[in-house]
Amino acid sequence: MSLTMNVNRNDLLACLSSLQNVTGKKGNMAILANVLIQVEGGHLLLTGTDLEVGVRISVPAEIITPGTITLPCRKFFEVIRETPAETVRLEVLDNLQAKISAGKSEYRLGGTPSEEFPSFPEYKEESMITLPSELLAELIDKTIFSLAPESESQFNLTSLLLEKENKNGTMVLRTVSSDGHRLSLMEKEASPEVEKLSMNNTILIPRKGVQEIRKFCDLAVTLQFGLEEKQAVVKSGNALLVIRLMQGDFPDYRNILAIIKKENPVQVARGPFMNSMKRMNLFAEDKYNMVNFDIKGNTIVLSSQSVDLGDARDEVEINYAGQDLKLGFNGRYYLETMQVMHSDKVKAYINSEESPCLVEGDEDPGFMSIIMPMKS
Repeated sequence: MSLTMNVNRNDLLACLSSLQNVTGKKGNMAILANVLIQVEGGHLLLTGTDLEVGVRISVPAEIITPGTITLPCRKFFEVIRETPAETVRLEVLDNLQAKISAGKSEYRLGGTPSEEFPSFPEYKEESMITLPSELLAELIDKTIFSLAPESESQFNLTSLLLEKENKNGTMVLRTVSSDGHRLSLMEKEASPEVEKLSMNNTILIPRKGVQEIRKFCDLAVTLQFGLEEKQAVVKSGNALLVIRLMQGDFPDYRNILAIIKKENPVQVARGPFMNSMKRMNLFAEDKYNMVNFDIKGNTIVLSSQSVDLGDARDEVEINYAGQDLKLGFNGRYYLETMQVMHSDKVKAYINSEESPCLVEGDEDPGFMSIIMPMKS
């Protein structure tokens, strides 16, 4: 018999909303725009995938007759979003149409056989450990902003590097991102259980997978997290996420860190510097967002100019005992770095007019950002 069931409208809507980012991508397989609907016990299982990221969510429902079908996820979501009824009834008809009844409204939505839907990846439950959601959220928030865009030809730069390390008997998890012009690193102390994570290869999590993990962090206080040879797995209550890992190498960021001498930092109040940088970015050319830094004594003069719009200049007080410096940076990079920090004062280590700048703050333990200078 074909699927017939009743489900709470809000539960179904929340589930379909979570699947939008996974099913919204246009690809060669039309079925990937659909959501797979199945029954398991007294629950409805909804699955979406783009073959890189797969999400499966269980929703409580009154199952009258079991069955399965795939429906266009976006249109199904829009129908449920617009209905005011508290309960939705779904009936799959013999012609592969889904009859959706909500209050006095009725819709018919064309579907496709579930056999055409890609199989959901198998995973090993025993490979998973429990991690605080707050831990993963901070690792992601402090590094995701400097991932390369998906159009980047070096695909490894569009992925987040995840590492574990035993530092003097304490396990830490570390995330690193780079778009080739800047690099962000965040590490956090973690439980000894992290040692169980299988990380023999370079773990590169693609951007979309990182974004979905971050969404999962808001669902519960703790998450189940596992790593296998080719995939990462995250579970949160009634939701399951499987991400296909990128294969390849990541730039040797340790060499970059090694060449920066942590001497004579430029110390500046983060708030005033951020506000000044926002003003400079108003006149920075969109393509490079170049802001000139003229560092002398206890003052930094920031300036930017646009051929079409004009120019801007601002002075910010600093604490600095090094040599005078004149150099340029992408202002947006500085702004995005400062926005994820909490320190009232930040330290910028700039060894010369050609060397990269390392930014860190005392109230942001484990975090550092490296920004490459630009030639004016």
